[in-house]
Amino acid sequence: MKKFFVVCIVLLMLTIAGNAQDLDYTTKPEAIPAQAEEVTSLQPPVQDVDLINFMKSVGFQAIVRLNQYVRYPTWYKLAEGEKLDKPFLKDEEKIWYEQGYKVEWGKYQGPEPWYIMGSGVILYSKEYEKPLLIDGKLEYGETLGITNWHVVEMLIKRDSRGTPSNPLNIYDEKDKVVTMLPPTVTIIDGARPIKQVYYTADTQQIYIRHSEKQLYEVVAELVAWDNFVDVAVLQIKNVFNLPYAIWRGTPPLVGETVWIYGAPLGIQFSVDKGQVNQVNLYLGNSGGVGWDNQVKMDIAAAPGSSGSGIFDIYGNLVAQEHGVFVYNGNYISGGHLATCGMSIREWLIWSGFAHTVLQPRYRR
Repeated sequence: MKKFFVVCIVLLMLTIAGNAQDLDYTTKPEAIPAQAEEVTSLQPPVQDVDLINFMKSVGFQAIVRLNQYVRYPTWYKLAEGEKLDKPFLKDEEKIWYEQGYKVEWGKYQGPEPWYIMGSGVILYSKEYEKPLLIDGKLEYGETLGITNWHVVEMLIKRDSRGTPSNPLNIYDEKDKVVTMLPPTVTIIDGARPIKQVYYTADTQQIYIRHSEKQLYEVVAELVAWDNFVDVAVLQIKNVFNLPYAIWRGTPPLVGETVWIYGAPLGIQFSVDKGQVNQVNLYLGNSGGVGWDNQVKMDIAAAPGSSGSGIFDIYGNLVAQEHGVFVYNGNYISGGHLATCGMSIREWLIWSGFAHTVLQPRYRR
């Protein structure tokens, strides 16, 4: 049975995607709003239908394919006075032993296909002036997009996958405590895992879906990332001249109307709009992921929306969906968090991707 793991940080949020050459490079959306390289003044209004068509043309779903192995415990209550040879116990097993329990683990079952799903947006898509010979192959152009770092974390950090000898403990929901400043999930003292898992990856590629009707695979390579900004850059080789979004030159404002396009719950695709209700939130970091310069919105999102572009009413990118506030296990209405576009723009410029920021507006 196939299982899905959709990613949307705070709690930390099957499709087939083929050859990039199968893409129709000439297909364009019916209407594309004009975009500004640096927006410092009012722009002409854009019809909602045109904005939606544009977001559809630059948004995508990012899928990481893994194999999951799982094993289950059998817990034994120690009789009073019964002792075990503690030196042969792992540290966590010693804790359970002190509570009066010993554990025997079954054999690993698997592998089972496991998918981590997030969302993303295209920032750049150009043909090279001259073909480049790289590793003995000619490359004619590229498309660059971004998603969240935590969507592709298991491809970057091997220890985040676990190993057969050092697997990841999985706990019951009742044993988890969610805090908000910074957004963190902790396990209550004395909790015992309900299973252990580890993951393997057969490929470092990320699979891209850009349409609900897509019947072929599109693969991307991970070329840059930053865990604190929670951003990752994906490259699709020999795909070019596609629509792309650019960043607005000013930060989001409280009360501003914004739009989101992504794949919440791993289902392609969803469009929604809302308002910015708070800016300049500095929440620290958790699990190596930064929660600074956050924008809070009442926009609709869910696990799987991580990495979605947040657009203003003119089609300019102003932020990237990042996570959501949770209280007592419930999503807080109006509590969705996005990283301010100004932080991502700055990181892109200083990471060698200034050409994705300072480029002409896309026109069909």
